[in-house]
Amino acid sequence: MQQTTLPQNAENQPITHFGSFDQGAAADVLSNCGIGNYITTLTGAADVIPPHGAGNYVVETAGVDAMTLAAPTAEVDDGILIAIFSDTTNAHTVTATSLFANGTALKTTATFAAFKGAGMVLRAYDGVWQVISSTGVTFT
Repeated sequence: MQQTTLPQNAENQPITHFGSFDQGAAADVLSNCGIGNYITTLTGAADVIPPHGAGNYVVETAGVDAMTLAAPTAEVDDGILIAIFSDTTNAHTVTATSLFANGTALKTTATFAAFKGAGMVLRAYDGVWQVISSTGVTFT
């Protein structure tokens, strides 16, 4: 049986809390899981998503954003979560060459439907991006 490591904060220290699950504990979990309080808005035409840290991204580009996402480092980045969602009515794309593991052969491109709310949640594991959930996204 493999031992699971504890979630870590921005300083790469384990998140540990004892006693009741208070606001401090909730803030640690939310701010370090990639789906928490901190939102990064993307407004460029070719934004680069950092692959080595959790992130919560909302695309607000006036036109199409052709984003790129590099490979996570196997074992080092395992468990990192990245959420990317659109707040526009444009068909944005994320390119991650043969890195999207969605239950079929590895895919390269995620194309968002041209609707607000289209997006996906990804988890880094063993050097690829596992698709945890997606709404209005086509993988090719």
